[in-house]
Amino acid sequence: MNYFKISKFFLYLVPFAVIIVSVSTLFPFIVGKYVWFRTAVDLSLFFFLLGLLLRPEAREYKNRLRELFKSPIVIALSIFAAVFVIASLFAFDARLAFWSNFERGEGGFQILHLYLFFGLLGVLFKEEKDWRKIFWLSIIAGFLMIFYGLGAGLKYVDAEIVEQTGTIGGLDWSGGGGILFQIFRNFIGPSFKESGFRFQGSIGNPAYVATYIIFMFFYVAYLFLSDKGRRLSFKNVLLAVFSLIFLVFFIFAGTRGAFVGLLASVFFSVIYLVFIAKKWRKKLLIFIAFVIVAVALIMFFKENPLVKGSPALRIFNISFTARTLQDRTFIWQTALDGFKVKPILGWGPENFSHVFDRNFPKKLFRPLEGFGAWFDRAHNVFFDHLIEVGALGLLAYVSMFLVLYLQLLKHSLINRKKIISEETKQSKIQLQI
Repeated sequence: MNYFKISKFFLYLVPFAVIIVSVSTLFPFIVGKYVWFRTAVDLSLFFFLLGLLLRPEAREYKNRLRELFKSPIVIALSIFAAVFVIASLFAFDARLAFWSNFERGEGGFQILHLYLFFGLLGVLFKEEKDWRKIFWLSIIAGFLMIFYGLGAGLKYVDAEIVEQTGTIGGLDWSGGGGILFQIFRNFIGPSFKESGFRFQGSIGNPAYVATYIIFMFFYVAYLFLSDKGRRLSFKNVLLAVFSLIFLVFFIFAGTRGAFVGLLASVFFSVIYLVFIAKKWRKKLLIFIAFVIVAVALIMFFKENPLVKGSPALRIFNISFTARTLQDRTFIWQTALDGFKVKPILGWGPENFSHVFDRNFPKKLFRPLEGFGAWFDRAHNVFFDHLIEVGALGLLAYVSMFLVLYLQLLKHSLINRKKIISEETKQSKIQLQI
């Protein structure tokens, strides 16, 4: 029995966590996903360890482990994971920091599983075909995530509505309906006709859907660009269809932060390609100009009735005076106040609510608006790490990206020198001829 192949099989199951919705739990969009993820990673680790003990090729995988931990990126990531777990153990509420809760499913225990997942991928996925396979599986899982959201919305199309006396609006669902309702009755999600509808798929949060789809864009782009022939094949046509589907539902998710992030990533990716790929330079510069002009036109005509009625309008409705942004600046100040009390390792993961209670920003007290404000996150990744894992954790977090970009730059420069060297050799040969 090849335990390493079995270990790899469970890693291939991880992407399908996104479609798990556990309707029997208090937080149906969360609990099932992290249970699936942790179970798959734990089983993968179990069979990997069995392989190290019982398989004849164990020496090869041990060597892979040694090589993996020599990588600067892996070292940086290991430091961050270590600081995160240590901050969990010394947190204000250590139990919550390490184990988290049913609503979040994060904390030190989840970081350990993410770290194991990363390490197992690094050791077991040594060939490009392994990465192509998991990218394809991720794309399929992303499509199923969208299908779930469609089903949740379609069930209301032929659902029976009855009058209910004594209820607000006087209408309610009877519990019956046509074929769409019968098929999708157990799917959870909003109706397409709801005011301010934003697509949430099987994830349960439009902001997460949009961010998740950005990864789908990357996988599609990688699979297409890594196809050396890039011919008009069934796979490439399928990738084009998937990319169009993802784009449509990225727009329906209506998340401004994800849109800005996607634009920034595309812009800098194209700049990077302009730098390393001379033959594409002209086309890429035209593409950048086209995107800038398109976005500028939409922003300029956003009050036009045709544009205003589009579901994409919310994405372009970016304002620095919006209530949500103002509220978050108050929360960021609260995080800074809490950081001053515990600056080294912070208050611990999942402990922001204690800081919020102690440093409640008075400007958020609006009794006429009902419940008021409550936050268990700073809603900014840098402030979240600053308050939860302190200055050490934030530095470790930022260092991962710095090391990654430096490594990319290093490899780009090496490849560029090789290309220039090859071009020089070819020129000399032509001159001699």
